Amino acid sequence: MAAPRKFFTELPKLKVLSRPEDKRSEVTVYVKGFLAQGESPERFEDWLHSHRLLVLSRQHNWGPAALGYSWPSGSPLSQIPIPFATLGSTAYLISQNWKRLSHLRLPTPASIVGAVAMDVGLHAARLAYQFSTATRESHERAEMLAWRLLDLRRKYDTLRVVGHSLGCRHIVEACSLMSHNERPDAIHLCAPALVQRDILPYIQPNTGGLGRRKTVIYYSHKDLTLGILLRALLKGEQAIGEIGIPDIELDKTVTMVDASSSLGGFYIQAHTDYADKFHYFALPNKRVLPNDDTR
Repeated sequence: MAAPRKFFTELPKLKVLSRPEDKRSEVTVYVKGFLAQGESPERFEDWLHSHRLLVLSRQHNWGPAALGYSWPSGSPLSQIPIPFATLGSTAYLISQNWKRLSHLRLPTPASIVGAVAMDVGLHAARLAYQFSTATRESHERAEMLAWRLLDLRRKYDTLRVVGHSLGCRHIVEACSLMSHNERPDAIHLCAPALVQRDILPYIQPNTGGLGRRKTVIYYSHKDLTLGILLRALLKGEQAIGEIGIPDIELDKTVTMVDASSSLGGFYIQAHTDYADKFHYFALPNKRVLPNDDTR
């Protein structure tokens, strides 16, 4: 028997992360992508941590109003509260080294390598699921996100969007449906899970960039999630979130930022570190001199 057809779909949610305390008409929207183990799509605490520091920063001086945009980027597999990879690695080590542990002897290097391989394998499976889901949903729901952004454009003088990983794909799809003067003023793409052809048409010279005034792309060669796992899904192509866009002239409003020095060590953490560390490398609104008292 065929499954019943769905005529209604759950709308993405805009979650209020902070409310403005001043009179500025400015808002920042955070669009998440790849979810860490056990992470809920409605959880924006790490991004809010960075946002609060950007509000306090005299170099950035961001407005305090912030919204979190929750959309189906492959979240059901990641909402399971049990961290499968961690438990899998632990179980593997215990089962393979029970006798050694009973005699207080350390596991062998081979068993540790096996546990790490299991960890990476489970992580890769979760990423493959989310990448497939997000690729489909980012296209099908692009009009919905574009409508949300247009609504915010009417309500605020300044609209800023910050995307991460698979969320960057959703932002690009939505902006492609909007005229340039309707788009967000500034767009920050962190570790975008995109290849060059996905975004180049919008950031080449004389295009004005993806954002109306500014487009910033953050990348890192330390990102194992993009560098190894996602590259396999992209059939060998490298994501710009790993390598940036080298040797290609871009629109004057587009800036590339290597965030490697601010992120965690190599392995999976570098990819998920962007939220909590965003305030370290976010491009300032202006350069501030040490003796500048006008800030």
